[in-house]
Amino acid sequence: MMDIKRQAILLVLVAMFSLGFDENVSAARRDNPRPTAAAKAEKPRPSVKIYNGQSRACGYALRKGDCIGVLAPASWEEKSEWENGVRLLKTRGYRVKLAPSCTASYGFFAGTDEMRAADVNNFFLDDEVQAILCLCGGYGSGRLLDKLDYAAIARHPKLFIGFSDVTALHIALGEKSGISTVHGPMLLTLANKSMTDYTVKEFFRGIEAETPLGALPMPGGGKMEAVMPGTAEGIIVGGNLSVLLSLIGTPYELKGDGALLLLEDVDVASYQLDRALWQLWQSGLLHRVNGILFGAFRGGDDELDLGDFTTAEVIEQYARLIGKPVIMGVPAGHIWDNAFLPFGVHAVMQANADGTARLVFDEAAARPRKRGK
Repeated sequence: MMDIKRQAILLVLVAMFSLGFDENVSAARRDNPRPTAAAKAEKPRPSVKIYNGQSRACGYALRKGDCIGVLAPASWEEKSEWENGVRLLKTRGYRVKLAPSCTASYGFFAGTDEMRAADVNNFFLDDEVQAILCLCGGYGSGRLLDKLDYAAIARHPKLFIGFSDVTALHIALGEKSGISTVHGPMLLTLANKSMTDYTVKEFFRGIEAETPLGALPMPGGGKMEAVMPGTAEGIIVGGNLSVLLSLIGTPYELKGDGALLLLEDVDVASYQLDRALWQLWQSGLLHRVNGILFGAFRGGDDELDLGDFTTAEVIEQYARLIGKPVIMGVPAGHIWDNAFLPFGVHAVMQANADGTARLVFDEAAARPRKRGK
């Protein structure tokens, strides 16, 4: 009789265990469903480190005989508009390698997105190319961001130079690859008859410097203006205001923690500048940075209505709102006196109570190469 009872109890326990196991399996399947065929086919995207508030990896300073790679990440231009820039680089002792995008066109782009992105990836991995110079801006750099190999680029830092629409690449390469880039003139700029001696001198001084660039020189006796007094330090980030705004809410948004923010733009009316800065304030970027450097905002006051705030007045209002050091008049942007400004490199901005200001780079923008290398 006892054996029958034991068997019955054992059968009940087995049934209870089996039921519990089936329920656990069903729950596990609900919580972790099997991947679909499409999910299985999709390769996982590699995780990428975000670099904020710290100096970034730099490329090597150039020497005569080095190769400068030229690519067009955005719009296209006729060869006749930029070939003088190639001559200038060669006259200064450099070799020039043109990417396929330089002579391609696809609508208003210099070739397809795939071609232009491949040029960026390939030039960073090309051991012959010691620095990368963008042909021009326009529009299109932001369309390349999800096609770049940020991990590979991080292993091959190089001087990468451009401005305007290239801001999208400056931000993405800094945030995702952790490399230093340069806000400076492009090949089209160097080819233009309006280019100034200041721009040429600073460009070649910048690409060849193995030591910190020191205090930013001003063209033609010009001066930067302190809007909100104070001293701030950090790496410089930013660029074109309109392009920077377009990245907010994307995986490539500028974080800017503890940085010095450079802003410039062209043909942005003062009310549009106010709207843009209010967005940066609400998005948190102006809270996160240590100070702001305003470059050129050419054309912003060309069509003011009676009583409108000027560009300078808008900047002053936001300087008071932010309460951090603010400098205006940095020679950067859509002007012919275009400075060589390394992003991701430590600098100190000094906005003095008497209205004077200076910007000092105390960290090198490029590494020295060993002799013979």
